[in-house]
Amino acid sequence: MRFFRVIAGDEVYESVRLQLDAAWHLPNADTKTESCMPPAADAPRDTGGTILVAVEDDWCSWSPADAMLPQLLAATAIEEMSDVEFTAALMPPAAVEDDE
Repeated sequence: MRFFRVIAGDEVYESVRLQLDAAWHLPNADTKTESCMPPAADAPRDTGGTILVAVEDDWCSWSPADAMLPQLLAATAIEEMSDVEFTAALMPPAAVEDDE
């Protein structure tokens, strides 16, 4: 798996999602696959509201993702994260106990 934070916002995420869906012929009635990723409204987010994306390694080598990914990274529209960073970002901040 590869993990990303969408710095550029929901509009960029939706644009990428829709372009990949079109290229990969989604939705697909045979496989019952609606989209390559959930719509922005349903996407996982960090505590700051930024969309987080986890994708299979193979996806990154499929056209047109293979051309889009380096461009998005170079433009700092997205940033790659480790699996540990991704998991930590999804988790709510730990409650701080008040000793007083």
